[in-house]
Amino acid sequence: MEDEPQNFPLVERFHKAEYLSRELSEHLKQSLLPRLSELRHASKVQDCAQVSDQEMLDRITALLDSECFAVDLYQRLQKFLESIEKETRGILDL
Repeated sequence: MEDEPQNFPLVERFHKAEYLSRELSEHLKQSLLPRLSELRHASKVQDCAQVSDQEMLDRITALLDSECFAVDLYQRLQKFLESIEKETRGILDL
């Protein structure tokens, strides 16, 4: 079950947003970008004996899975950031 930002105190939302932003950054650096690089490299190989269709499919699938995970993290982070903005605007009467 996904955590709803409004169920947390404001300070906890800041901590959760910070955690999600770090998690997203690490995922992009350690998973998505390397998989994208591997796919780009494999797509430039002309010899099908070196890179099979199945290998290309596996790389594409891994990249798409990684991208879906990144999108999910981003959407969760966005919800927390919007919640933080809404509550701080209310506190500051903006």
